[in-house]
Amino acid sequence: MSVFRPGAPPAASGAAGAECTLHLASAAATRAAGLALGRALPARALVLVRGELGAGKTTLIKAACEALGIDPAAVISPTYTLVNIYPGSPTVYHVDLFRLERPEALLELDERDWLQPDGPTFIEWPEIAEPLLAGRPALTVHLFHDGAARRMRVRSGAPEYAPVFAALAALAPDA
Repeated sequence: MSVFRPGAPPAASGAAGAECTLHLASAAATRAAGLALGRALPARALVLVRGELGAGKTTLIKAACEALGIDPAAVISPTYTLVNIYPGSPTVYHVDLFRLERPEALLELDERDWLQPDGPTFIEWPEIAEPLLAGRPALTVHLFHDGAARRMRVRSGAPEYAPVFAALAALAPDA
């Protein structure tokens, strides 16, 4: 991993907040970033994971779940099921909204069916849910193709995510 560009320190939710970018040269680097992310998340984290198909979203989430004590073999993309629930301490929700056509479809569900009230929730393709998530403290992770490698941009305006930025800074040799 290289290229760590820290932004301002985290501020109150809704403020500009913190931002960093990491260059992930391999799947192993993506896994290391996911492990660091998982270890540093607050108890009731909401992680919005963006990126094109094949950008490494599920790889990152699998590693974050591993850091949270979930067997990584159990972590698969819930593209066809909408939500995978991984029992553990804490229980982790993994949501994939790729196939959802309208935000109103989420209103037909009980919020507790797709947002873990007592543990972390990872949401892939979160754009359609953003109107329903407005005002909630969240961490946004955006993965980009960068040739054969990936770039990972992380942002949050919520102070509870400050440990995540510290953990990611520790991964970058030139931070």
